Amino acid sequence: MSLRLGGTVVLVVAVVGGGFHAAPGNAASAQHVFAERGCAGCHGADGRQSADATPVLAGQNAGYLLRQMQDVAGGRRVAGPGADGQPRTKAMKDVMAGMGDEELRAMADWLATVPPPTAARGDAADAGEGADLFEEFGCMGCHGVDGLKPLSGYPILAGQNRQYLALQTKEIRDTVRTNGRSRVMVEFVHKVSDTQADRIAAYLSQISRSATNP
Repeated sequence: MSLRLGGTVVLVVAVVGGGFHAAPGNAASAQHVFAERGCAGCHGADGRQSADATPVLAGQNAGYLLRQMQDVAGGRRVAGPGADGQPRTKAMKDVMAGMGDEELRAMADWLATVPPPTAARGDAADAGEGADLFEEFGCMGCHGVDGLKPLSGYPILAGQNRQYLALQTKEIRDTVRTNGRSRVMVEFVHKVSDTQADRIAAYLSQISRSATNP
């Protein structure tokens, strides 16, 4: 337990360093596109909120955000079916239809600079068990202690929406999601039960992402 919440580690900090830096004037434009395309409906006006099992985008690594948007737009990242029977990524794919890489890059750069929201409070027992499981399944090797400073190409997990974290773990485990580095993760999570995925998500969702932003 000594490595727990006091540590500073995670999934995507390293990518920022080699990443993308939009010109100062692009932030307002990116924010306008974000609103115009209806992204705020699920992610909030500044990417700091998340509805149901959608991710918090604010403070996430810009390179990771860009790659995921490109993968969704290109059909490489596909989610399981939603209530309408369609992949949950379909709406986002439709929203990004016709958007170019520079537009997506500017949006990713802007979102990465937005201060992340305060981490959610939750059950301490669930978080404690999740911390043990996070270490037991070797998650720190790629995502860093507390999911704060990941290896290049991986996302920051700290402070992420709990439902989203649990769902992604399960869909990667079940090879529903197969894009990018998720193929590597299968080796580590193929034996993670639904309950264990929920506990790990409870732990990570209660860690402040702001520790990655000086």
